[in-house]
This record gives sequence, C-alpha cells and structure tokens, in this order.
Amino acid sequence: MTRPRSTRRLILTLALAMPAVAFADDFTATPVVAPAEFLEPAEGSSGSLQVDRTIEASALEPIGDGRYVLVAHDKKVPLRLVEAATGRQAGALTSPRFPAETPKSSKWEAMAADSDGAFYVVGSHSGKTEDERLQHRSLIRFRLETGVDAAASTVDDASFASWRLDDGIVAALRGLGLPEAAVQKRKVEGLTIREGASATPGRRELVVGLREPDDLVRAFVVDVTDAPADGSSLTLAPLFAFEPGEREGVRRQLTSLEYVPAWRGFAIVTATEDDANGFHGNTLWFASDERIARAGGSTIEPELAWEFEPAMKAEGLCILPGPASAAPGSVRFAIAFDNDAHVTAAPGRLGIFDLVRRASDSSAE
Repeated sequence: MTRPRSTRRLILTLALAMPAVAFADDFTATPVVAPAEFLEPAEGSSGSLQVDRTIEASALEPIGDGRYVLVAHDKKVPLRLVEAATGRQAGALTSPRFPAETPKSSKWEAMAADSDGAFYVVGSHSGKTEDERLQHRSLIRFRLETGVDAAASTVDDASFASWRLDDGIVAALRGLGLPEAAVQKRKVEGLTIREGASATPGRRELVVGLREPDDLVRAFVVDVTDAPADGSSLTLAPLFAFEPGEREGVRRQLTSLEYVPAWRGFAIVTATEDDANGFHGNTLWFASDERIARAGGSTIEPELAWEFEPAMKAEGLCILPGPASAAPGSVRFAIAFDNDAHVTAAPGRLGIFDLVRRASDSSAE
C-alpha cells in the first residue's frame, strides 16, 4: 500500500515533532503511529488509495488482535473496518437491525466492547428538535462473526439488541438538580464497559459520559451483568464528575471515555472547540476507581495525563493489544480525530500511542 506523498511528508513532520513527553508526574506518552488520514479506495483506480475527506471518526474499538479497528462515522450509519496502523479502510459493516439511514440518522458518538466480544455503539441523544433526538437515541449491542480475516467481519444479527438511554439520562440529570435548560443540552460522547471493578465477581457495568451539559464532565453507570431485554429502558446512576476547566479560553468537553483494567480506572478525553469550529487542544485525564469511590458522590480531581494535538479534535479512544515487550504500566491506545471535515475541510485522522503510568504509583491514590 502506497500512501499519497503529501501524507507521507506530513506523517514524517508529525513524527519528528512528537517525542515521548511527560506532562504529569506519573505519565509518559510516546507516539507509535503519528495521526494520519483515513484512506479509501481511489475512484476508478484498481488498488490505489486516496485520502477520505468526508469521514468524521467519532469512536473506535479493536477487533480481535487489534490489527483492525471498528470505527464509527458520526454522519453515516455503517461502521468502518479500518487497518489500525495505516488508516486504510477495508470495508463497511452494517446490518438490517441497524438504524435506517436518513440525513439526520444515528449520529454515532461513542463505542465500547466487553470481554465476551460484544460491541456497543451509541448515538449522541442530542438534537435541535424532538425528531432529531429520536433519530440520535440509538444504543445497540451486537457481536461479530469473524473468521481468519478480521477485515471480512460481519454482524451476527442474532446477537443484536437495542436499549434506550434517553429517559435515563433525563432522569439522572434532573435528579442532580440541574435546570431544565441544561437538561435539554444533553449530549452523549462517552461509552465504556467496566468489568471486575467491584466486590461482585463477574459484574459488568455500562458507563456513559456526557459532553453536555458541560458545567462539569459527568459519567453515569448502569449494571448490565444480566443483559437487559431488547428494547429495555436503562436507569442510570451518577458515577463521577469533575471540573475540566478551559484551554485558551475555550471550555473543555468530554469526547471519549475508556476503562483501563490494568490501571483500574478511566481514561477520559476532553477536547476544545470554539463557536467557529476552531480547535484548541485535547487533554487526557485518568480517574481511578479508588479515587471515584473515595469521593462518595462528590466531584473528583482526576490526574492530568497528557495534553496533545492543539490543532485537532480527539473524539475516539480505545485500548489496543500492546507488544510483549511493553514497559511495566504501559497501555497502547488508538485515537481517532474528528476534525468536522464537512465544515473545516480537514480530514479525520487515526493515531496510536503508548501511555506509561509509573508502576510505583499505579495503585496508590
């Protein structure tokens, strides 16, 4: 596969500009694959690739050994099968059970996966009208049928289930005493599965993060150990909240959430976007289970792990299988950037980085 020359030059520039960086006392980030554009087959050309200038990558999760990732596009219903190291799209994934494609359909914003191989994808639950909210309220769960070639994966339609979060989100926000104007701004952009974090063996929790209202970063939780029936409405409970502050005068907002079993806590991405679709940098935070439990429902103070990519908007984060030689306390992540191509003309990108949390402090809080 040959990447366009301009793209190769940009990757080299980025790679040289991104050494290992320690932003917080306990964390060191090392880029593995510099953020590069998503690629698609060139129209009318057999085997050639071109930059995909329309994809707005909002979420991702690895398939199998992590060579391929499943990527959500917040403007289209089908999910993309993408080679993680190159950004090459190998195909699209859909199902008769997925929401219908319409001009305002799905607005996928977050994705999760569990240890049994199920994937979870959620819409933003936002909208300027009630009809838009209805189209964006999907939360689906499914498994893949994957053979030797992960790029040929298909949806196991028999495994499909759809749940509802809309009433649960509204009730949870009102239960916190938020004004109705804030409740009406609700927007989901984080989703992850937490397993094995409590005294109950085998417990599985679905954790939902909100981008808005943005007076605080907020996450809510529901027990899905016994999978709810298809069509069930889920009841959410507050899990954690924190004050994210601003960058360059622009409010930080949650754009992704990933539970890190090795560290027993959450990696949380916040991004900054002004009213003119200008970006002002991204922040990666870490909130441990212990710190969350100790807060007892009060706001927490997460650890600031990394500030990165001032000219792009990070929207998707997932854990990739790391190399056997990985340093103690190291976790490999893939990260997707949705640069609002339909407005900015800046293509979405995909990168990989290693984050090391010092072993001496990895369990101390």
